[in-house]
Amino acid sequence: MTDQNKYVTANRDAWNEVAPRHAARNQARLIALFRNSGNNHLADIAQDMIRQTGIAGKSVVQVCCNNAKDLLSVKNMGAGRCLGIDQATAFLDQARELAQAAGVADEVAFLEANVYALPADLSQSFEVALTTIGVVYWMPDLGAFFRAVAALIKPGGWWVMEETHPIVQMYDEDPAGGPSQLTYSYFRTEPLEWTDGLDYFDGKRYESAPYYSFMHKLSDIINAGLAAGLTLQRMDEVDHDISCQCADLADAKANPPQGLYLLWRKA
Repeated sequence: MTDQNKYVTANRDAWNEVAPRHAARNQARLIALFRNSGNNHLADIAQDMIRQTGIAGKSVVQVCCNNAKDLLSVKNMGAGRCLGIDQATAFLDQARELAQAAGVADEVAFLEANVYALPADLSQSFEVALTTIGVVYWMPDLGAFFRAVAALIKPGGWWVMEETHPIVQMYDEDPAGGPSQLTYSYFRTEPLEWTDGLDYFDGKRYESAPYYSFMHKLSDIINAGLAAGLTLQRMDEVDHDISCQCADLADAKANPPQGLYLLWRKA
């Protein structure tokens, strides 16, 4: 098994493992919310970028869609055909439940797939791509990830990207509840292995299957997009928590950026 396959498989298993915990915390609430048409979970900046694409009737793909609440939010903004892609079976099951509750199960499809091995027939099939909080830092090969997503987009299409800011990846939360601390180098190249679980809603740590994250600098992200044939149309940074990660940093005296929003366009 290559290192890439090792990391991708381990991360898939860890997400499948935590899915029941997330469902117990959120699924019933989300089902109730999506039964109310027009429900939207996206941040205002992300919604503004999506409107900039002229979303009405456009085909949309969300890569690493998790439970698809964000994809369904885009659907509620007027998108046309939608596809959610994820490799975690358990989260796709949750996504299908939410699509059913929203009454759009016939218009929103889901595909279980490794982002590094997407079906060739999806090439240039979508006018808008979407990735939301916490995707790029799971990617062992950032350039290949950008190429894979860019390949899904039709010429002239868009990619709306919402991410935890790379600077947040330098910090670690204090298990005792104290302030988050600067721990990791911004220039780290080795993956980080974790076994403390992915229950980021309640912050409860548990002994989990190992999973891996990767430090990707802002320059890495920008250069990967440019190399994939994308042009950057807009970039925004925010000073508040968007990812349930080191939320206390928003109140720090010298607070770092915590969220990153990028709007790409394919030539």
